[in-house]
Amino acid sequence: MKRVFFLFWVVLIITSCRREPLYDADSSVYLKLNLRIASNITLATPIDNLPTDLRTKVEGRTPERMQVNFYDCDTHALVSKTFVGADGGFIEVAPGTYDLIVYSIDSDVSQVENGNSRGSICATTSQAGSYNLPQAYDNSQNMQKGLYVVMNEPDHIYVGRKNNVTIPEHSVADETINIYVDAQTLLDTYMLRITQVSSIENIASAKVYITGQAQAKALWDSRYLRGQVAILSNCYTNPAQGELFTVFNTFGKYPNATNNIFLTVELTNVSGDKREYVFDVTDQFDNPDNTDHIIEVSDPIDVPDSGSDSGGFKPDVDDWDEEHKDIDI
Repeated sequence: MKRVFFLFWVVLIITSCRREPLYDADSSVYLKLNLRIASNITLATPIDNLPTDLRTKVEGRTPERMQVNFYDCDTHALVSKTFVGADGGFIEVAPGTYDLIVYSIDSDVSQVENGNSRGSICATTSQAGSYNLPQAYDNSQNMQKGLYVVMNEPDHIYVGRKNNVTIPEHSVADETINIYVDAQTLLDTYMLRITQVSSIENIASAKVYITGQAQAKALWDSRYLRGQVAILSNCYTNPAQGELFTVFNTFGKYPNATNNIFLTVELTNVSGDKREYVFDVTDQFDNPDNTDHIIEVSDPIDVPDSGSDSGGFKPDVDDWDEEHKDIDI
């Protein structure tokens, strides 16, 4: 009799239970990232022949972490944020409709700022100083110098966007909600070649300042923000070809019809003396057919040695007038 009563009690408990769905937004939404790493440019030099740091600028580097920001579609204010890997991952977000911005966060040079607003979030880079560099031409077509803010060349920041993404209420019994986002670099990549350099063996080091570049770029709509700056990049020598070359990244040319792009090439000899050479490459930046992003200077440079009296490597203020000042930007 006790056994019959026990069995009846067990059956009663089993038949009186109902399975209730468990709502858990954390485990049912998956962000799938399609991350395009490589820059879409054609090189004038085989990539295997480039130094490692230049190859990285072209081929890119898979980021370790991506930040995902959820913005209110009406106010554009930040609602929530989370983190995923380069391929994506499960994300934590409450039900609602959002605009999404996904971006890499592991750069040592580039920074993302103003993340609390969809319209203000932007990428920029660190300041290297300020220098007297060519800015424009006067009425006689003479180059005029001025104090230019110089920024370090930015690292790649990979950015993806998606608007009006709806996250419904759902349960672990429902199928996983997949969100697909494409992401690519926010930067433009260029190759610079200075092709006629004689006595190149006299060069100990070389770097280039590129003026007229954007200081910051918006993540949501790629607007150019703040003012124009110069960026600084190191150059390499190719003695066999008598050539200086580099690959540089930029947020892009600052959009101004009167904005001239000057390259100031600073060469240093083994004694530490400096010499500058200036070239106007505005037309090459503005050329819509330059889809390969190759900037080529064919004007000859004859590099004198440190003992030359021909006005070569002399630490003369008239030849190399630079100021190092901190400017609040």
